[in-house]
Amino acid sequence: MSRELLVISSRHLYLYVIYEDNEPVEVRVEYKDIIKQSGNIYKGKIKRLIPAMNAAFVDIGEDREAFLPIKDIEECKNLKVGSPVVVQVKRAPINTKGAKLTCKITLPGKYLVLMPTVNTVSISSKIEDPELRDRLREKIKDILKPFNEEDYGFIIRTVAATASEEAIIEDFLNLKHLWENIIERSKSKRTPSLLFEENHKIFSILRDYAGDFSKITTDNLHILKEIKDYISKHFPDKNIKLEIYKNRKVSPYTYYQVDKLINKILSPYVWLRNGGYIVIEETEALVAIDVNSGSHCKHKSLEETAYHTNVEAAREIARQLRLRDLGGIIVIDFIDMKSEERKKALIDFFRSEVKKDKRPIKIKEFTSLGLLELTRKKMEESLINQLSDMCEYCKGKGYIKNVSLVIFEIENKLEELKPFVKIKIRINPRLSESINRFIKAINMEEQIDIEYDINLPMDKYYIERVE
Repeated sequence: MSRELLVISSRHLYLYVIYEDNEPVEVRVEYKDIIKQSGNIYKGKIKRLIPAMNAAFVDIGEDREAFLPIKDIEECKNLKVGSPVVVQVKRAPINTKGAKLTCKITLPGKYLVLMPTVNTVSISSKIEDPELRDRLREKIKDILKPFNEEDYGFIIRTVAATASEEAIIEDFLNLKHLWENIIERSKSKRTPSLLFEENHKIFSILRDYAGDFSKITTDNLHILKEIKDYISKHFPDKNIKLEIYKNRKVSPYTYYQVDKLINKILSPYVWLRNGGYIVIEETEALVAIDVNSGSHCKHKSLEETAYHTNVEAAREIARQLRLRDLGGIIVIDFIDMKSEERKKALIDFFRSEVKKDKRPIKIKEFTSLGLLELTRKKMEESLINQLSDMCEYCKGKGYIKNVSLVIFEIENKLEELKPFVKIKIRINPRLSESINRFIKAINMEEQIDIEYDINLPMDKYYIERVE
């Protein structure tokens, strides 16, 4: 399988698109002016203890207090209101909910994930062979024995199975040194304060995929250099083609049709190749996915049509979970089938498809109502929630692109229209502050005229040359 990565940058955000065999399977967004909380480590202060919930609310210096479950966590059992505590963000804030914290710190490396507050040794769930798991566990423990590894816990990553002894030792010592520095900072820093911040998402992407990319393309020379340096240090054996995007007539956002991809992601409807379609609806409690046969009627019986549509839908749903970064409880309403054998075959096929996903997924059996339940680990808001605002025109039943994405698209359109003498942009007046700030930042007050149209939706705009 060929895997490529596209990195598009602007003044205020990065977009990362992962392709597998030329098909987009993941889109990640990173705002430059927003701290990426997931994975960050803080020195926080206990603000409230809620015995009935066996939890605490912690001030970590962000807008909202964060939620800390304290059940069965030794480091958190004797906490009092006002106590300082070193915590890590397990899940970033979502909608009205603050961040979810943990006292069980994890520091991901190339081969290991260090867990300095516990002393258990775990193996990546991607390694399923019991004998291989046991051999790998003993191998790593033997390698790290001279370094007092029993004082630490760690998760052994899949790529460790083929790593050299020297590489594993180097990875462990780097993580150990990082943790020691975090502890030293916690002694001198005020409460609350940030002790450790995850770097660019690009580095976590490279780490998650163990550098397994055939090509990486970006429009930013600085990012290209950072990627090159990171690969040279962590994946020197990988032969990755690094490419700078040079076409000044068309932005990469348009050239690679990322704009069309984003529009598809913002729609709840996904059409299947065989004429069927699925509908994806996110709610506060769960994600509901409905499968419909549509115009698909090529098979002899309804049962056969249902099965083939369900198989096609299962393949696409596995992709959409990654593409939209859907997490938490997910319920799928496949087309009803009477055959238990075909139901089992469908679940087996779906399980094989989601193995490509880097997030942990647990698939249950069909319920008595014929629904398939699963969970996918939620790390942050879904891509739709990161790229959109609630639509005021449909009273919360749909979405519109948010201001940041609209300005990002305008910036790309302006690049495509260069060189120009005069440009006119027609836009909703509620975007006046953002668009004027952007135009001032690029020093084009003389070249760009703004025309406000209150009848335009917030995420619609028109750009044209003025002769």
